[in-house]
Amino acid sequence: MLMLVFPRFQSTFKSLIILISVYFTFVFNFPFLKRIMGAVTALPDYNVLFLITIPVFVFLLLLIFFTLISNKWFFKPLSIVLILLSSMVFYAGQNYGVVFDYGMMQNIFETDTSEAHTYLNQSAVLSFLLSGLLPAFLVYRVQLQHKGFVVELKNRAMLLLIAFIGIVVIAVSFYSNFASVGRNNKELKKFLVPSQFLDSSIKYVARTYLQTPPAFEVLDAKPTLIDKTKKQVFVLVVGETARAESFSSNGYERSTNRYTEPLNMTAYQHVSSCGTATAVSVPCMFSVLNREDFDNKTAENEQNVLDIIQQAGVEVIWIDNNSGCKGVCERVQHEKIDHTQHNDMCDGEYCFDEALIGELRNKINKVKSDNVLIVMHMMGSHGPTYYRRYPKAHQLFTPDCPRSDIQNCTKEQLINTYDNTIAYTDFVLAQSIAELNKLPEEISTGLLYVSDHGESLGEMGAYLHGFPYSLAPSQQTHVPLLTWFKQSDIDPVCQNNLADTVEFSHDNLFHSMLGIMGVNTKAYNQQLDMFNICIKPS
Repeated sequence: MLMLVFPRFQSTFKSLIILISVYFTFVFNFPFLKRIMGAVTALPDYNVLFLITIPVFVFLLLLIFFTLISNKWFFKPLSIVLILLSSMVFYAGQNYGVVFDYGMMQNIFETDTSEAHTYLNQSAVLSFLLSGLLPAFLVYRVQLQHKGFVVELKNRAMLLLIAFIGIVVIAVSFYSNFASVGRNNKELKKFLVPSQFLDSSIKYVARTYLQTPPAFEVLDAKPTLIDKTKKQVFVLVVGETARAESFSSNGYERSTNRYTEPLNMTAYQHVSSCGTATAVSVPCMFSVLNREDFDNKTAENEQNVLDIIQQAGVEVIWIDNNSGCKGVCERVQHEKIDHTQHNDMCDGEYCFDEALIGELRNKINKVKSDNVLIVMHMMGSHGPTYYRRYPKAHQLFTPDCPRSDIQNCTKEQLINTYDNTIAYTDFVLAQSIAELNKLPEEISTGLLYVSDHGESLGEMGAYLHGFPYSLAPSQQTHVPLLTWFKQSDIDPVCQNNLADTVEFSHDNLFHSMLGIMGVNTKAYNQQLDMFNICIKPS
């Protein structure tokens, strides 16, 4: 049918190069043009001619790019692949404000199929069909006329010459304008298509698959427990996509922490994440490296805090209800909730976080050590299918948004759905504490909850997470951290004062967990232990 509607037609290489460059300029780079023109028109005395030259400048850059890849045999296949990929990038950038930098490409390469499916919806499919599949098919139907090597070489040279001259003329004529806008809006280049996602993909593949990993570094071969007679069960809960400003314990006007409110948990008000995506934040928060120095390759090839705690003699167990531990739990006991189950907790693709409680109960009853650390990795508030993160019984705020194309929900629906995920997380935390409270009095117990990163819900046109840290709004980097202690040496008054006034980050978790578990190690930095200053004198 499509063959009849779109018969084959002929075109020269030169014409197709120009047409594809125009299409990329005004369709796939529309999010970039919209942002840069917004930045220019926001200036008090902007130059209208400069504004007009911006799309021309982008077109000329693309003209050079497509001319350089216009090989006789590979131009059409490469163009088709780039159109299809750029269509998906365009949809994410236009609807969610997503930037395809190195971190985002890492997320894409490391995501699982269940998570990928959550982004499939009618809007995404329609956009892909119209902006990607249709033009790609038209390119496929083109019958290119090759006029001989010499003629084609002259045509390519002419295109390159015209493009270079145009770029030089525009750059010289409006240098001060470009310099000013570029200096104050460095992030804008991250929206250029296809240069940004191609550059990020190449860097990720090179670093991940082509570089030789460094030798594994042992931070401390002989850590010990300060008090080997102490009996302790501690639960560390790694949250997912929870933002601090949606927690009533952090001042939010809605009652999203009604379950833990009676438990006197301490809510830390000023905590920053290491990254804006799980692939960065989870390895980073368990690493001795701080945010500024963090490197995935280095982190995965040296001891993390779980390794050191285990080596000191603590039984460490990781229970995962997410997409995996990102390498953090590889050297400790770990298990994953079976998402393929079909029962009250699981739908064959996902399990509600309540499924973690049964596993926690089983682990507590079967522990072989007097000193145990159990890490639970939640599904939390992972979007865009927020409505699948809580059972109907926990649909506290209505109407919610039972769809994945969240940009098409009303603001009220979106906030209600997300707040339901936070309230359900709070319920799971309360249930976890209830399990710890069942333990005998002589066992010291505690729980620390911290989210890996936050989430944007349409503020300033941004949705989801994964933005470059320098661009990310506070909703993606300001995360909740809650603690609960029983039979603890920590002064609660001192702790509450610190929680209200002092700024902390994921950088503190490594050293704070060593302090909580009573591990004596040269890797420990007392200055970064958020609880040390509040330890009661013996």
